[in-house]
Amino acid sequence: MNTRTGQAEVLRMSTTGAPPAVEAADLDRIVSKAGRRLMWFLVALYLVAILDRSNISFAALTMNSDLGLSPKAYGIGVGAMFFTYALFEVPSNLLLARIGARATLTRIAILWGIVTMLMACAVGPLSFWGLRALLGAAESGLFPGVMLFLSFWFPYAWRARYNAVFNLAVPIAYIVSGVVSGALLTLNGAWGLAGWQWLFILEGLPAVALGVIGAFYLTNRPSEAQWLTPVERQSLQAALDANPPSAKVVAPTSMLRALVNPVVLTMGLCNTLLFCGLTSAQIWLPQMLKTYHASYMTIGLLAAIPPLAGLLGMLALGRLSDRSQHRFLHASLAFVLSACGFALVAMSNSLATMLTGFTLASVGVLATQAIFWTIPQSFLHRSTSAGAIGAIGMMGSIGGTVMPMIVGELRAQTHSFTAGFTVVAIVCLVGSALIGVLRSMMTSQR
Repeated sequence: MNTRTGQAEVLRMSTTGAPPAVEAADLDRIVSKAGRRLMWFLVALYLVAILDRSNISFAALTMNSDLGLSPKAYGIGVGAMFFTYALFEVPSNLLLARIGARATLTRIAILWGIVTMLMACAVGPLSFWGLRALLGAAESGLFPGVMLFLSFWFPYAWRARYNAVFNLAVPIAYIVSGVVSGALLTLNGAWGLAGWQWLFILEGLPAVALGVIGAFYLTNRPSEAQWLTPVERQSLQAALDANPPSAKVVAPTSMLRALVNPVVLTMGLCNTLLFCGLTSAQIWLPQMLKTYHASYMTIGLLAAIPPLAGLLGMLALGRLSDRSQHRFLHASLAFVLSACGFALVAMSNSLATMLTGFTLASVGVLATQAIFWTIPQSFLHRSTSAGAIGAIGMMGSIGGTVMPMIVGELRAQTHSFTAGFTVVAIVCLVGSALIGVLRSMMTSQR
């Protein structure tokens, strides 16, 4: 049975006090209405977050020499953000479930915008590490918080595409970062500030502005949405309450049991391996392009190619996943594609080969992220999903902490990126296999 038809059938079978019968087309219209209202803001919020997180890769072109950062020290700084991000993910998600997305997400945006601007004050490795750690603490909970928030608004049959829409922010941010950050570095010397300092100051301001806007604009749940009619609110909630087809929802009886549930832990490990790929897809690219003696503007433009391809590939694969409902298969295959891309980067000896590898890797990891997150969103019990999704996000951040350090250390030892990206490729292959293990575990619970 088609998923949308099944959801419409759930609505038709309602009893006293339930919403009136709604056709699948009407439900699609209601979901689209919610998407138009919410998604532009969420995409903008995540776009600015990724921009403020990834601009370090462009700042490094001149900042590393100014601050005396070795490749290893730079990798530690990149990882420090993900370490503190991981520490506060579960508490942040529990807070979101308690006080709502409006208060939680806007607080996160304002704080990380301020810390991004403070990055201009770094004077050496210690201050660089400390500010990066503070940035991770400020931004902590954003991604898993939005994943939880989307599960409050979008029924199962629409989740992969709206996850993909939200994750559009990642490639768009990398494209914008490539063009804008490269240009901002040319401000070097203006008002006595280095180009990398201008980059942090000017790219931190939009986060603060979005935080202020979100405090008045966001709606926590459908029941609070005055911009939906009463019938629309009831119909949307009924669709949200319907379980995913052909799968048993993981429903532990307490938050603690949810956090130690083998399925939840396996989801978290999958996300750890996914973050190893996500943090490797862009953070080293500008420095690798610099070895070909390109200008800052050229580096920015070339660095925009992989995320642009990733944007298109993620949308296509996300929609394909929604149509077929084969979440595990598509997530696993996307992981394999990213592994192929990183392997090509590791073996590359030309600019064209390197860019091709990063392009395949970007398509793979971004599509994996969009499709993978439909699994915890849909198959975790609502009573404990906030903490469980936070824990899965926390484990993912561990990958973001460790992998930049590994790549940085291997580069320092070998004076090459070959070993580091070989490790990333292997990790992505392991992630693909682990998605299959997760599917087997969840099938056995039916």
